[in-house]
Parts: sequence; C-alpha cells; structure tokens
Amino acid sequence: MGRIHVMALLLLALGVVLSVEARSFYCNGRIVQVGDPIFQVGRACPEPFWREHYDVPLARDPDGRPIGWERVEVWTLNFGDRRLMRRLVFSDGRLTRTETLGYGVRWRPGSRSCTWHELENAGNTMAEIYARCGEPDHRYDLSVPGPYGFAGPYGSGQQRERWTYDFGPRQHARQLEFVNGRLQRIDTLRR
Repeated sequence: MGRIHVMALLLLALGVVLSVEARSFYCNGRIVQVGDPIFQVGRACPEPFWREHYDVPLARDPDGRPIGWERVEVWTLNFGDRRLMRRLVFSDGRLTRTETLGYGVRWRPGSRSCTWHELENAGNTMAEIYARCGEPDHRYDLSVPGPYGFAGPYGSGQQRERWTYDFGPRQHARQLEFVNGRLQRIDTLRR
C-alpha cells in the first residue's frame, strides 16, 4: 500500500473520530451522546448551574405565521477552571447538540461580581457571563408575547433579554442584549 493510501486512511479515521467526539462527551466518567433523553443526561452529569428555555416554530405558513412549536431547553455545566464549560441543547426532551464554551470557574458560578473589563471578556452566552459576573443589577425580559401568550401564533419564538451591570459612580454601566441565550451586543451607558 502506498504512502498516499495510508495517509488517506489515517485522515479518514481521524475524521470519523472527530465526528463521534463532536456528538458525544464524557460526563463524570459516563458517555453522553446526541439523542440521549434528558433524564439520562441528568443522571450522568452534574447539576447544571444555568438553565434556560424557549420555544421555536417548527415551520411557518406562507404568511410567516408559525405552524407548531418546539420546546428547547439549554443546560450549562461547569467542570472547574481547568476544563471547558459545556452547553447542552435539548429539543423535546432529547439532547440535540453540545457546545464547548470557555473555561469554567473555580468558584460557585454566579457567586461573585466582576469589573467592566472582565464583563466584556466573560463570554458569549448568558451562562458564561452569569458564571463570571453574577446576577446583573437589572434584568428585563424583552420577548414580545403574542395575542395568545408567549410567542403566540404570530410571535417570533425568540427569547430576548437585556441585562445591566452598574459598576458604581466612577464607571459607566454596561447593558447587554441577548437573543435565545446568546450575547448580541454590549452598550456603554453614559451617566
């Protein structure tokens, strides 16, 4: 077998291993895989320090109105400051996606405050920012309810929130805007 064939086989094997790794990970010594039911993941993994949920439309009609809704629940796990945090996304009670976030924290997530500089480098999700900077000073739900409750028949299915951290009289406050748990922007609020 030529060198090119051996290299091609090695690259193919590496691709398969990386593909399997992206769809599964170890949680407290037990393997967790995409497709596992939420209760099974809950037994294998530590208690998530952050949970969020929202509904997304399954489809839309020609006028843009949602047809059916799917419940999405998101857990974020902290494994300490030497390992990366994990964001687990469940749809209708099954693990559909795992995401690797930044390094975890050595303290109990949300138990300390941070400086404006730490806030701006805390991460791109609500969970990462909460873990490093604690509860915001002000928190606003910006989701627009439809005529029949959250998201309603004409809602966007987006969970929108605005958080404000006030750093005292010598620093400008920072306002963060999130859509479905992801940071969209940070604004500096002038005094």
